[in-house]
Amino acid sequence: MTDADFAQLVTRVLGSSTPRVWSLLVTMFGDLALAPQARLSGGTVNAITASIGIKPEATRVALHRLRKEDWIESHRTGRQTRYGLTPHGRTQTTAAAPRVYGPAPTDQHAYLVLENPTLPTDWHTKQDMATTVQIGPKAVVTTASAKTDQHLQLVLTNEMELPRWISDKLCPPDIQNASRDLSQRFRKILDDHALDELTLLQRTAIRVVVVHEWRRLILRTPAFPETLLPDQWHGAECRTAFHKLLTRLPVPILAALEDAIEAG
Repeated sequence: MTDADFAQLVTRVLGSSTPRVWSLLVTMFGDLALAPQARLSGGTVNAITASIGIKPEATRVALHRLRKEDWIESHRTGRQTRYGLTPHGRTQTTAAAPRVYGPAPTDQHAYLVLENPTLPTDWHTKQDMATTVQIGPKAVVTTASAKTDQHLQLVLTNEMELPRWISDKLCPPDIQNASRDLSQRFRKILDDHALDELTLLQRTAIRVVVVHEWRRLILRTPAFPETLLPDQWHGAECRTAFHKLLTRLPVPILAALEDAIEAG
C-alpha cells in the first residue's frame, strides 16, 4: 500500500476529527505498552505518529506534556530514549480498560432519586464516584443507591421506556451523533480489504487510531446501563465493529515492530 493510500485509510478512520496528540499517545501507550516493563522507543513512537500524519515537533511536545503530568516516564538506554507508563498512568489506564475493551456491563443499576425539597441539595457532595445526571431541580438519575430517608429512590429497570427528554439528558444528542458517525466509519473500515495489505507499522498505526476513536466515544458516554440510553446511541454497533477490527489488527510484538521500523 502506498503512503497516499494509507493516508486515505487513516482519514476514513478519523473522519473529520483531528486527534489531540497527547490523547493519542495516552491511547498508544495504554494499548501497546500496558505491562509494567513495556517500553516504546522514541523511534517507534515517532514512526507511528508520523504514519498517522503527526509532525515530530507535535509528538515531542505531547511526550513532554505527558512526562510533566506523570503519565509516562523516560528511560535512557545508551543513545536511545524509551518511554513507558508511570504507575499513575498505568492505574488510570487500567481503570478505564473495562469500558474500552470489555463488553457492555450487565450488572449495572440506575435509580431515579428525588430529594427532599425543603433541604439543601447534598447529592453531589456525597456521591462523587457515581455517574449522576440532574434532570430537575431536586431530581437526579444516578448509579448510586440513596441510603437516606430524605430521598425517594426508584429503580430504573430494563423494561422501562424513559421519555426522550430524560434519555437525551442521560446521553446528550452530540454523543448520539458521534456514535452514529463512528459506527459508519468502523463499518467502512471493516469492509475495506486494504486492511489485509498493511505492513506491521501500518497495522499498528491503524489499530491505535481505531482504539483511540472508540475510547474517545465510550469514555464520553455516561456510564449508565446501556438499556436506558436512547436508540439514537449507536454504541453497541460501534463496540461490535471495534472488537472485529481488533481481531484483524492484533497487538504487535514490540520487538518485531521495532525491527520492522529499523528495517524501513
